[in-house]
Amino acid sequence: MKKHVNLDNVGILDLLYILTKKYNQKAALQIKDKDTFRKITYDDLRERSVGVSMFLIDKQIQKGARVAILTHNRPEWAIAFFGTISAACITVPIDTKLSLKEITFILNDSGTEVLFVSIDFLKMIYPIRSEFKNLKVIVCFEKPEQNDVFYLDDLKKEAQKQENRPKDVGSENTVVIVYTSGTTGVAKGVELSYKNILFEAMSLYSLIKFDMDDSFISILPLNHMLEITGGLIAPLYAGATVTYCETLKPNQIISLMHEVKATGMICVPLILKMFYSGIIKEVEKQPKYKQKIFYFLFNLSHFFLKLNINIGRILFSGIYKKFGKNFKCFVSGGAPLDVQLEKNFNALGFIVLQGYGLTETAPVVCVNTYRARRYGSVGRPLKGVKISIVKASPKTKDGEIIVSGPNVMKGYYNNLEKTLEVLKNGWFYTGDIGYLRNGFLFISGRLKNLIVLGGGKKVFPEEIEQVMSESPYIKEICVLGKKAKEGLKAGTEEVCAVIVPNLDRFNTKERADKNAIDEKILAELNRLSTNLAEYKRISDYMLYFDELPKTSTRKLKRGSIKELIEK
Repeated sequence: MKKHVNLDNVGILDLLYILTKKYNQKAALQIKDKDTFRKITYDDLRERSVGVSMFLIDKQIQKGARVAILTHNRPEWAIAFFGTISAACITVPIDTKLSLKEITFILNDSGTEVLFVSIDFLKMIYPIRSEFKNLKVIVCFEKPEQNDVFYLDDLKKEAQKQENRPKDVGSENTVVIVYTSGTTGVAKGVELSYKNILFEAMSLYSLIKFDMDDSFISILPLNHMLEITGGLIAPLYAGATVTYCETLKPNQIISLMHEVKATGMICVPLILKMFYSGIIKEVEKQPKYKQKIFYFLFNLSHFFLKLNINIGRILFSGIYKKFGKNFKCFVSGGAPLDVQLEKNFNALGFIVLQGYGLTETAPVVCVNTYRARRYGSVGRPLKGVKISIVKASPKTKDGEIIVSGPNVMKGYYNNLEKTLEVLKNGWFYTGDIGYLRNGFLFISGRLKNLIVLGGGKKVFPEEIEQVMSESPYIKEICVLGKKAKEGLKAGTEEVCAVIVPNLDRFNTKERADKNAIDEKILAELNRLSTNLAEYKRISDYMLYFDELPKTSTRKLKRGSIKELIEK
């Protein structure tokens, strides 16, 4: 067993040293390139990260400078990340699904000086590079055509200048700024310290019990803190191998899991739902008698689960082995997990550990464990983390969840006002509603208007409303989350809107034709949606030809408006 990090005295190079000192030529990171795996060993990771560090120092990028990474999951992401850490700079991971306008906002708001980028995003960024106020250096992960863009592989030559490494920084220093949303003032940069992320990584390492024989599949984007702490740092700390998966197609993920003998994966509920739907589809292709046998065994497994006996792995060994015969568990986060889906996976022999957290808590607050699990609960707090429930009345069961501990953020970058709204006397006010039962946390709802999609993406309605209000044809708009009723997304939230058309912009003939009004509104939504990430775009809407319900202070009464949608 390796000695854990002393979180009160963490140096800038400690993390990289811990991750690489014992495992040398063992594969740390890999990704499949056609029929073969492109691998980076632990030694490679250390040496190439040092090369990045020396390059940044040589370019006079100072301690604390912001360094952004914009690419899909790949081994080079980790090289840029650890190289940035080794140069005492701050990483700004960017969501690849954001629009160019949103990416521009983040680069400028954070004051990013260096951008690590893949060739596909370079093509988008390079033509408007003059719009980035502080950007000095661009490094591409593939060979660039532009003479003023550096190539990551060329940075390896700098690895000999190790004496120029910066001195250590403290555990309270910022290591990463993660933006919670996109373009406008709604977006906030969450500042997390070395202490925050190391506490999270070590907690998840202990709970999931990673070891050097583990093979971990990475599918969540690396701008997601759960993937950084639980899907990158924790597995590497144990000497495991992380395999990046470039697709979200269930069959291809399962095939990759089987090929690399996967033992674990962090995912969102929608991925689990896709896996389960795929399993059931395969069952329904079988002859009727085989289907009856499956469902008989399935129901039998459910019965034994009520007695705390899990026989699913024996009954459905064929299904289980497709995922990897040594598979340990799925860790589910980012969105609420349907209780029945969790039970169904357990009945098939799988372990699903649901957790709860926020970017502001680095991110995990609670998680179910192998020994302590409750259906419908997000688990017990991590050791060292405190949870309290602020009730509106002593008679109510639930209230706002507040969190205190070494995982709570430093604050929002350059936004003291918003920081003071949520950080009070050492407690972070989550805006989520829940209750505690026997030490387990149960989530009831949200105080804030945040929409949480099935894939775990979080959408701020106010941001979309502001973008869509630019249309002269839209008089009022209220964006809300509505539960989908059909398809894979059934039971999860999707982005919907109630729109009041500005009839003054339509002629007399158009006003009398609701189809014409609808067509114009749809065209406007499509036009303005180009300024939003795809997942933030309105998937359904209804027209409303009266003033939207408001409070006396002219704020939208979202509860009343939601009733309009539900009707």
